[in-house]
Amino acid sequence: MNFKRKLYLGFGSVLIILIITAAFGLYNIQEQNKNMKTIVNEHYERVRQVNIFQFEINNTARMIRDVILKKENTITREEEASIAVSRKNTADAIEKLKEFESNDNVKLLVTDLDLLNKSYEEGYHNIVKLLKEGNKEGAIKVLIEDNREVRAGLTSTSAKLLDFEENAMNNAVAMSRKMYQTTLTSFLYLISISIIIVVLISFWVVRSIISRINHVNSVISNVAELETNKLPRIDHITNDEIGEIALAYNGMAASLENHMDQENDLKEKMKIENWVKSNFIDLTTMYQGIQDVQTFARLFISKITPITGATYGVFYVKAENEDKYLKIAAYADSSLETSSKTFYAGEGLIGQAVLENKPILIDSLPEDYVKIRSGIGQSSPKYLLITPIAYEGKVIAVFELGSFTPFDENHYRFLDITQKTVGVSLHSIIGHMKIEKLLAESQTLTEELQSQSEELQQQQEELRMINEQLEEQYKSSEEKTKELEKIQIDLEEKNRHVELSSKYKSEFLANMSHELRTPLNSMLILSQLLADNSDGNLTEKQVEYASTIHSSGKDLLDLINDILDLSKIESGKMAILPEEVLFSDIQYFVEHQFTPIATQRKLGFEIVIDENLPYVFITDNQRLKQILKNLLSNAFKFTQQGKVVIEFKLCKNQDYFKEAHKPMVAISVTDTGIGISREKQNFIFEAFNQADGTTSRKFGGTGLGLSISKELAQLLGGFIDVESILGKGSTFTLYLPEYDIQLNNEYTREEVAATVIEEAQIIEEKLENNTQVSLIEGKTKHSGELKNIKEMLAGKKVLLVDDDMRNIFSLTTALETNKMIVEFAENGQEAIEILKKQSDIDLVLMDIMMPVMNGYEAIQEIRKMEGFLELPIIALTAKAMKNDREKCLDAGASDYISKPVNLDQLLSLIRVWLYR
Repeated sequence: MNFKRKLYLGFGSVLIILIITAAFGLYNIQEQNKNMKTIVNEHYERVRQVNIFQFEINNTARMIRDVILKKENTITREEEASIAVSRKNTADAIEKLKEFESNDNVKLLVTDLDLLNKSYEEGYHNIVKLLKEGNKEGAIKVLIEDNREVRAGLTSTSAKLLDFEENAMNNAVAMSRKMYQTTLTSFLYLISISIIIVVLISFWVVRSIISRINHVNSVISNVAELETNKLPRIDHITNDEIGEIALAYNGMAASLENHMDQENDLKEKMKIENWVKSNFIDLTTMYQGIQDVQTFARLFISKITPITGATYGVFYVKAENEDKYLKIAAYADSSLETSSKTFYAGEGLIGQAVLENKPILIDSLPEDYVKIRSGIGQSSPKYLLITPIAYEGKVIAVFELGSFTPFDENHYRFLDITQKTVGVSLHSIIGHMKIEKLLAESQTLTEELQSQSEELQQQQEELRMINEQLEEQYKSSEEKTKELEKIQIDLEEKNRHVELSSKYKSEFLANMSHELRTPLNSMLILSQLLADNSDGNLTEKQVEYASTIHSSGKDLLDLINDILDLSKIESGKMAILPEEVLFSDIQYFVEHQFTPIATQRKLGFEIVIDENLPYVFITDNQRLKQILKNLLSNAFKFTQQGKVVIEFKLCKNQDYFKEAHKPMVAISVTDTGIGISREKQNFIFEAFNQADGTTSRKFGGTGLGLSISKELAQLLGGFIDVESILGKGSTFTLYLPEYDIQLNNEYTREEVAATVIEEAQIIEEKLENNTQVSLIEGKTKHSGELKNIKEMLAGKKVLLVDDDMRNIFSLTTALETNKMIVEFAENGQEAIEILKKQSDIDLVLMDIMMPVMNGYEAIQEIRKMEGFLELPIIALTAKAMKNDREKCLDAGASDYISKPVNLDQLLSLIRVWLYR
């Protein structure tokens, strides 16, 4: 039996075993699949329908409760429709449970559940009927008392049905697992038997093949020990595949012997090629670095003559700006006279070779053509080879070689390669010589100039020394380049991590801002309403409690703003907007902001302004006021007795400024408070650090004010300095650069001063007319102004859009206190639906961060609706980050206000947009 039949038999048996094993496995997989479909399509679906039933029952109850608990004593069509959808989903779940094939217990539970649901449906219709009749108390009675047993029955029956179905599903899963274990055991037995059979068949086939292969292997193994190119042959050839292999081997041996003969010929050719290339490399490396044609010609002809087996050689080069060639170098030529040996193109054999730009070979020279002499005699060469050297098609040199023996193919190949490449090098040398000539002329002129200016010569010498130093530094820098590249890669990787961390930090602060400002908004609004005590039904103590809550909320808001400001500064996102700032404006801000505080604490408060100060200077007005507010707040907080002085002046202090001629504005805040020890003055500007950081400290705070002030001062181009004596007081000085203001020639200084004073008076009048004034215990309102606002807002209809019920409640209360009509929606989609049905909405208060449809999308959709293009829309958001205002206005909002909402500011803004 040949190998093919044996292999067919062996592998056929293995294939049959594999088919049987696969069929068994496939059958069991199908059975497992049927069980899983039964579990998923029946048991799991029943459990899901019961869960849907429970969810819809609870959802219906929640919606009915919300309808009953709201202020109105009726139910709207939208609310009735939403409850009807929930009731329909409940009925659909029961119908689907009825469709499943179940035992008697399950059918009985489903029937009971259906009856209870119908009873609950009747109760729901009674509640709706009572609400439509305006009988809210009757609806509550039906909901709480009459339906109590029905609700309990629904809960217990659905729970029993759910337990029964879950137990049935668990039993089915346990049976599936048991069947899987049985299948796995059987499959393992089948695999084991198959492996044994396969091993026996494989052993029989391999044993029958190996003996014949050993004979062939022994012959092939002897090939490695042969020392000749004659390979052994296999004599014993059988009638199977091994015999075919033997015949193939014998043919391969004959082919290899032929191939080795060809390889030997190739080696001989490669040897010749290596000779040509090695000599060419020696020739080219020899004249590298040579910058003189004479030297190049001498070395070239001295090298190439012996390489080609010649005994005589001459080298000619084209003269500059002339059509003649000069003899400048020779090998074994005793008659070398470089000044007289010349020829022109076309003149003689050399001239003809130049003219045609082709080599010329003469293989039968006469006896007296040229003599080659040595110490013992002389003779004439028999062969002459003339070879031109060209660059870009123009012959720039030519050389001739004389030999006693003929030139062979190796010499021709070598000369051909040399002819094609040496022209570039020779042209470069000629060009370099021209440059050197020009440089020599330039050097002559340079020396003349140097003799005229000794100072210039000294500078050039210094530049040369610097250049040498730079070269040394350059060599040193090359050694560090790899290290710097590695460090750069590490820094880039760390930078990516830092950017990612900064992104996460910004997102975290934005989200935390939203989450903190949302409940804070409700707290501030409601506490302010309580503190106002407009109904007069609170005691003085309760009003004081409400004022304390409002004050604490404001402190928390200031802390949130400080943390956000510090984060913006650290991430480089704090925007600085330089503008012209009036010192009179700053003085007025400081005086009106802190005079009431000084009066309350019985402290002196002085404002000193240097007469040399300019009328205006350029800086960021908002950030400057923020720094001054922090410094003055700290001064009053840490001063128990004495006074606080703020001084504005110009200064030129060389200890602080490198550019002493450029003046700086110095704003100093001096107090007579507790002071700061010298060792603690170094870290009071760090975030969350204070001079007294112990648990027994007397004064509170987060330690962010000075840190933010320091960073803001640096962004404004200045810095903050501190001088303090423990127990005697402190002086914090803000230094800012003072930029010159160019006055128009048409106006005098007196006119400018008058203009500045007039602007200051206008600002003062605007501040005095404001309805809010700073008092000792906080902000209160003028009763007449409040009454005017209420009369203007009374009867106006506002749509409030917010997903947080706390905000809806607090803002609704505040607006209804001002006799306004409030409609509310929990997302942008609901707001659009309300506007479609109610066209008498006067103004929209739109929250930004909402589900379903956010504020940006809602504003854009409202602006597309007919008749609402000019509707006032004020955006409210607790995510008070950079560019939020621009995003809201770009979306189509009329104005923007951040949470927590200042109620007086909101009412004023509403009044402006309602009566614009």
